[in-house]
Amino acid sequence: MPSRRLLAWTAVAFVVLAALAAVRALDWSYGADTGTFVQIILDAFGGMRDGIEQGTHYRFHWSPALALLWPFLAASHSLWVLQAILAAATVACAPLLAAIARARGIEGRLADRIGAVALVYPPLIAVGFGEFRDLGLLTPLALASWLALERRAWGRLAVLALLLAGLREDVCLELALIGGAVGVVALVRGDRARALAGFGSAALGLASDAIYVFAVLPRVGPWPPSHFYDYPFAHGPAALLLAPLTHPLAFAAAIFTLGRLTYLLEAFVPLVLVPFRSRLLALSVPGFAIVLLANSGLVWRMGMHYAALWIPWVLLAFAAGIASLRVPLRWTTTAFVVSALVLVFFSPLHPLHYLRPSYHALGDARTALACVPADATLATHDEWYAATAARRPRVTVLGEDPGVLDVQYLVVASDYPNQDFHDVVVPRVDALVARGTFRRLCHAGNVTAYVRVRPGG
Repeated sequence: MPSRRLLAWTAVAFVVLAALAAVRALDWSYGADTGTFVQIILDAFGGMRDGIEQGTHYRFHWSPALALLWPFLAASHSLWVLQAILAAATVACAPLLAAIARARGIEGRLADRIGAVALVYPPLIAVGFGEFRDLGLLTPLALASWLALERRAWGRLAVLALLLAGLREDVCLELALIGGAVGVVALVRGDRARALAGFGSAALGLASDAIYVFAVLPRVGPWPPSHFYDYPFAHGPAALLLAPLTHPLAFAAAIFTLGRLTYLLEAFVPLVLVPFRSRLLALSVPGFAIVLLANSGLVWRMGMHYAALWIPWVLLAFAAGIASLRVPLRWTTTAFVVSALVLVFFSPLHPLHYLRPSYHALGDARTALACVPADATLATHDEWYAATAARRPRVTVLGEDPGVLDVQYLVVASDYPNQDFHDVVVPRVDALVARGTFRRLCHAGNVTAYVRVRPGG
């Protein structure tokens, strides 16, 4: 068991993250992703539908395990509760990592110091501070699975593998590859029980992905995220994986970029490169590949939730690498200090941006939204969508062309702090009003609620 001191610091870290989540919830600074997952989870047993994706979430991601969060949101209808769950999942990585270190024979004080590094590791804390996404649950589930593997707790491992297989389709791919690797190594070493656990986890990941690809997507597809792996020389993940052989020069020019290099530095410098001392770092290769092969810089920008695909395996390699050093306590202190400095001075959390209200007059926004019935179809700003999604099941995001939205109400701030919105969306809303499609229902300050008076755009 981790020491009381580590558990106390873990509790402190949770309080800090949960308090920051409360600030963001009160300031309406969470974006569309949190609102999307609020709606998805509240509709867990009705198809996981949400406003932005205009139908079931299963078209985009295979996340049936999120249904387990339904009781928390159904009881509270609170965005903050969902973010607090993310905060708890994030800080739980510290005692889990310490327990893994102990299970590998590392003495207690050093194990706790290894776990403490997780509490300030910038990529992990950024996931916990950011908007709720399904991948935010991956790191604690992966570490808990590894701990069960180390302790040979096969029943617990089976439950955790089942949860991972229901988290997302790319997580299933990781589960298959890493489970297979664990199985092969264990088989070579003559550990039949561990080999069976590894191969069983791999089979579960493959089976879950097969269900998604062959049973779910044909009914709800096609799969939109495939566009992240489209290049002039390859279209889709499979073609891109073959591109180093079929188009080596084009592949190298597209993938080996400065932005991706700095991303890798942000991943490893806070841990003072210690993960490279362990062969366990190889387990992070699938996650890094999923992230770094994407054509969008948003995917491999530190602070985004995609980092969760490699974080657990890098932390495992860090724990194993520390144990191989001559003065391990000094290395954990160095990693803690460097991580803390990065968190303060080069923070992927971007606190100055997110810890402020999304709009200068949220009271006006609340007044205008109060004019709209709670069960009506409504389109509004990203952050207001997130803030109201827990109690408005039919709210969605305004988008660039409000005329194409099949909604009854619009709530718009004409002075919303976004230049593109002011240049593009506001004139289109004014045109809809001028044509008689919508009329003003009520307003407060510069925030107006509009109601549709005739169909069509």
